[in-house]
Amino acid sequence: MSRIYFQIIFSFILGNFLIATTSSSQIIIQDIFAHQLFNSSGQKIGNYYVQVATDPEIPTTGQNTKIMMRVSSVDGTELSDVPISILIERNGQEIEKIPQIIVTDGHHELDYKFPEPGNYVFYVYLQDIYFSGETITYVFNLSTLNPFGYIFFSLITFAVVTPLVVIAIIFVTNKRRSKKKISENKSV
Repeated sequence: MSRIYFQIIFSFILGNFLIATTSSSQIIIQDIFAHQLFNSSGQKIGNYYVQVATDPEIPTTGQNTKIMMRVSSVDGTELSDVPISILIERNGQEIEKIPQIIVTDGHHELDYKFPEPGNYVFYVYLQDIYFSGETITYVFNLSTLNPFGYIFFSLITFAVVTPLVVIAIIFVTNKRRSKKKISENKSV
């Protein structure tokens, strides 16, 4: 048995060594975005598809939130050097206006701190430099959670997980008891 493990480990090390030595010595490093944004909201207008997502998924007031944006064509090709500007409103009142940003490689991240709980409207103004030359407006609603909201979320999670754990413990205990009774009956 240990000889098989030795052969597997040796083959793994030898394979990695061969790959490392035969690879080209020039390494090109570039940004790679492996997937579209999770927990995102997206809109297709004209020839563009714009997505907005937040990290954490539900922003908390008073804490930094990363707002991630993805700009692509409707066929999914990420676009580069697209100028956008952002207007943030809450209850119909302008909270902040972010001047023009150039989105590179189809992605842009913005750090933002929501001052109060509620629903925020993000107006993303995209300057269509590739097709019509006009400004396209995308509207995204982002809701925040006050810090006590996590307590509510934790209680709901606890209420769902606890019964499942209790049922699993009862099931395993009963299965062990029945196996023990069967083995006792066979020995008698």
